[in-house]
Amino acid sequence: MGLKGKIALVTGGTGALGSVIAERFVLEDMTVAVSYFSDEKPKQLAGTLRERGFFVKSNVTVEEDVERLFTAIVDKLGRVDIVVNTVGGFLSKKQLTDISVDEWDRMMTINLKSAFLCTREALRRMKGQSYGRIVNMSAMVGLHPSPGRTAYAISKSGVSLLTEIVAQEVKGTGITINAVAPSIIKTRTNLASMPKENSSAWVKPEEIADAICYLCSDSAGAITGTTLKAYGGV
Repeated sequence: MGLKGKIALVTGGTGALGSVIAERFVLEDMTVAVSYFSDEKPKQLAGTLRERGFFVKSNVTVEEDVERLFTAIVDKLGRVDIVVNTVGGFLSKKQLTDISVDEWDRMMTINLKSAFLCTREALRRMKGQSYGRIVNMSAMVGLHPSPGRTAYAISKSGVSLLTEIVAQEVKGTGITINAVAPSIIKTRTNLASMPKENSSAWVKPEEIADAICYLCSDSAGAITGTTLKAYGGV
């Protein structure tokens, strides 16, 4: 993919999806910074990423934490070329009348506010560079809303809209911003929570990592403001 030597940040890079993306970046011979929230998570990672990654504890829904995260990366690694925002959360199926204010706020905070803060800080740090890549995580339901998914769908739809607008603001700078919208991701947690579903139709984390590597490559320099549909067979 021609990504050797690039410096990347994967937020939520110790999670089920984030760790696969970060591991793939390591295999591309990139320098990889990983943000994490739980102290136990880095210990559970595969050896290559655990040994070669630069780990920074951060709550990416808090402005000051995001600023500290990027400062730590630039101080340690010199710059940041790529930012992939995988931090997010999911709300079980509920009618609007049953959604609490706390549940609504949590979806907007963990999915949309985290993407806003990390995208904003990434752009501030990339200013003046001839190359930059930002990839956010949207969701299938954010593009194709369905009943019972109000808060989650709106938060992920907001991520796609954020991505599209920011792409217009930075066009012509060498910085691109795109989103990936998976259907159900084939993780151990999803397999355990939905044992009766046809998991063969789900999208694999490795497939998402492949797509993100392409979006970060020089070959994808003309692609920006796009939400890539990664639906698998769903």
